[in-house]
Amino acid sequence: MCTTDALHCDDAATLVAELDRVRRAQAGLEAERTRLLDELRRVSEAHQEQIVSYDPGSPTAKKAARGMDVATDAADWVARSTRAEVACVLRVTERQAADLLHQARVLCADLPATMAALTSGEISYKHSTALVEDAEMFTPLHRAAFEDAVLAGRLDVTAQRFAHRSRRIREHLDPDTIRERADRAVLSRDVTVQPARDGMGWLMVYGPIMQLHLAHTLLTGTAKDEQEAGDPRTLGQLRFDALIDALLRNDRPLGVPDSADPTKALRPVRVDVTVTVPALTLLGQSDEPAVLDGYGPIPRDVAMTLAAGATSWRRVLTHPVTGIRLVYDRTTYKAPAALRAWLADRDGTCRFPGCDTPATRCDTDHNVPWADGGCTDHDNLAHQCKTHHRLKHHTRWTARLDDELLVWTSPTGHEYCTTNREDRAPALTPLRT
Repeated sequence: MCTTDALHCDDAATLVAELDRVRRAQAGLEAERTRLLDELRRVSEAHQEQIVSYDPGSPTAKKAARGMDVATDAADWVARSTRAEVACVLRVTERQAADLLHQARVLCADLPATMAALTSGEISYKHSTALVEDAEMFTPLHRAAFEDAVLAGRLDVTAQRFAHRSRRIREHLDPDTIRERADRAVLSRDVTVQPARDGMGWLMVYGPIMQLHLAHTLLTGTAKDEQEAGDPRTLGQLRFDALIDALLRNDRPLGVPDSADPTKALRPVRVDVTVTVPALTLLGQSDEPAVLDGYGPIPRDVAMTLAAGATSWRRVLTHPVTGIRLVYDRTTYKAPAALRAWLADRDGTCRFPGCDTPATRCDTDHNVPWADGGCTDHDNLAHQCKTHHRLKHHTRWTARLDDELLVWTSPTGHEYCTTNREDRAPALTPLRT
């Protein structure tokens, strides 16, 4: 009970009640989204002829003409098309869209009590996905018993604690498959990079927990030894420097604290990179940063270090470059090298919504097909990664260029747009001078 400021307490109590209402409403909306996703999947599977292209000349039609079974292929393309549309409409990656569709299938088909708890706001979507992950270890026949056991506990706990409970119950109900599941999981070990701000990023390592703990313990031990020897760097900085030194085999001794300068901490690496440096920056008349394709702005000196050992190095001026022929009409099917370079600089990445595959790893596709009279011109060509290039030819997804927009139309008739690369926009005036 509040005695010092009753008015303040009443206001705070109202705000807390509103937060609780919003939490429940958000969970209810996510339950509705889950039902819509599963319904979209089922409707798409039931009407695959509206999604897969059976037009003469399409890959599916050619296979059918040769007497080949196209049912499996058609089902796969329906799934790919549905995943792509979900990614577009929800503005997420296709991997996230695939996860949402899969979770929706399990929740709607096998976990009705979990869906009810999500709809009422008793649990969050994060709670429900933790239960889905563990429920998949059981056959559909046994998932109800597992679900009942997990939901029998308190629901007003954090998603992390709820996930711990779910895993604990899973191990009790199915202890014989622990080794089998561990052997299967280790096949998914991987290392990925997640970009961050200010020229930084995360090196994400997924693998057996004991090996990761051991690696972290060894890095920490090395860092503590350096600190005891008088190194002023933090434990985190020393752990990072020890790891990078080991991976890149830098000759710099660990005790030399110069990793704050990334150009000294990196040795030249043999890779293909595309780094765009503004013309005025090259002339020393601007501090506008260089752009590393697939990441974004980076300091000029770091860009030069990365490019020093690259197998290819192409500088692209940010001012218009004259002398490049952009229109070839019907004289050639394949875009000449100069036109491909111009298109790569214009697009930057695959032009399908949400796809970040660098243009250097994409195909240049005729939006109006060559077979239908399309020309090899800059306003009829756009970069598409192999996944989305094939999606366009196997399904009823279409694309058209409208000035700087590439407009994609899905089999449902919805339109999604992408623009030219944003890092070619005019430089802004710095807020701090």
